[in-house]
Amino acid sequence: MRQLPRRLNRSGQALVEFALVLPLVLLLVVGMLEFARAWNLHQTMTDAVREGARRAVLADGWPADSVKAPMWRYLAQAGYNPSFASMEICTPPNTSCGATVSGQFKDSGKNVTVVLTLPYKLWVLNGMSFTMKSTFTVRNE
Repeated sequence: MRQLPRRLNRSGQALVEFALVLPLVLLLVVGMLEFARAWNLHQTMTDAVREGARRAVLADGWPADSVKAPMWRYLAQAGYNPSFASMEICTPPNTSCGATVSGQFKDSGKNVTVVLTLPYKLWVLNGMSFTMKSTFTVRNE
């Protein structure tokens, strides 16, 4: 007597495999989205400090607020709240940060450094945040 091979019931196998793989795929996708958001903020901050440093070098008696205004605008246009940002305009090596641009930054051959810091909140981890910082130094010619 010949016995036929018995078929195994595999109707739930795909569902179990999907349940095991789904958390890993979701973690990967969410990680890519968070990285993209952080990269976008980094690029926006880099553009903002470049414009701020350019304005500081070109400034002739302008108040520091007029140098910080384009940086504020860059952040606002990208959808970030600039009120959380910390913006500084300094002259290395003594890193003296002043209220006006005229006396400090107009000297030829002097470096101007613009520093921008902004907290980045991870929306996945209940608002856990870390500080992102972007710095740009321009030499006044």
